[in-house]
Amino acid sequence: MHIKQIATATALLTMLITVSSCGGAEYGIAALEREATDADRLPDVVVDESVDFDSVRKVAEQDRVAYFIGEMRDRRGYCAYAVADADFIGGCGSGAGQLVTVTPGGGSELPQLTLVMDSYAVDLTSDNWTEVHPNILIR
Repeated sequence: MHIKQIATATALLTMLITVSSCGGAEYGIAALEREATDADRLPDVVVDESVDFDSVRKVAEQDRVAYFIGEMRDRRGYCAYAVADADFIGGCGSGAGQLVTVTPGGGSELPQLTLVMDSYAVDLTSDNWTEVHPNILIR
């Protein structure tokens, strides 16, 4: 009976290791894994104490708007920013899936922005979202 319990425990442990090793990439943002360049530096106009500035990567640029993603300082989630000249919007969120949606205030010409995880599989195009990067959609 003792051997049977050890075999069961070993099988469970193997399964947990397999599941946990798969989950890391699935619930992350692969764009943050590359080495940073000078282009990845958030413009000085962005002021946000939530983000780890060293983790930020510029992931897209469209219609003179630059899009950035970074990891939160507490490592519990991610942040996204849209920056054009002296105007920016941004926000942070955590969880698995669609992390945060940010709507610009009045007078801003920036688009609404949503940040999703690599594993997010819901098609948002029916809600008029357009992908500018696999993790960032705008409307």
